[in-house]
Amino acid sequence: MIDLPKSTIVGRFIPKEKFYTKTNISGKLRQLFTDEIEKITWANKIASDTLNITSKDYTEIQVFELALKGSAVSNAVLRHIDTFIPYPIIFILKSSSSQKAVISYKEPMAKNKHQMKVDSYYETPWQPEITLGLKGRSVDEIYKNFLFQIAPALKDTNNSDTKSAIATNKVNVAIRKQIDDINRQIANEPSIAKRQELARDRHILEKKQLIRLGKDK
Repeated sequence: MIDLPKSTIVGRFIPKEKFYTKTNISGKLRQLFTDEIEKITWANKIASDTLNITSKDYTEIQVFELALKGSAVSNAVLRHIDTFIPYPIIFILKSSSSQKAVISYKEPMAKNKHQMKVDSYYETPWQPEITLGLKGRSVDEIYKNFLFQIAPALKDTNNSDTKSAIATNKVNVAIRKQIDDINRQIANEPSIAKRQELARDRHILEKKQLIRLGKDK
């Protein structure tokens, strides 16, 4: 569970239809809402009017609990909700026996601070219970700490700035995919010379990743 004060509790049921009638939605996406989600509950609101905290770029964080009909929810469904709500959202997904936390990195739009651009998504593994701590004296700090708790890889970037950590992690993920691809090529390559060449390429990529992680000595 997320250890949040009682002052943040909302506990309000949100009809799925609210996301149909006030937004443009395809028939396919509407069907995903119907097939995958049993119930949406606005569980908590983290803001200066519910906690003794300040705000800057972010004024609120919402906690939504999604009771699922099965064991998964499509990313398109979460993104649609995220686009509809102009605040960061922590999704607590609940299946019959386990749960996970999902959060996106959202940035305020330059031209309109009341709208946000949805960026990368991060999630915990499925587990019997989610444990996240409330850390920070502002909405911005709390949001950052939730991101870093749900996505520990962001800490490994050695960037205290959230946007920089997100950017560095994206590069590291791309490099990791390249390294995995090279490893597959090496495993299937009969030529010793070619394997050595691929290994050199892999070493260069690993070096880049270590430098970005701040571990190069």
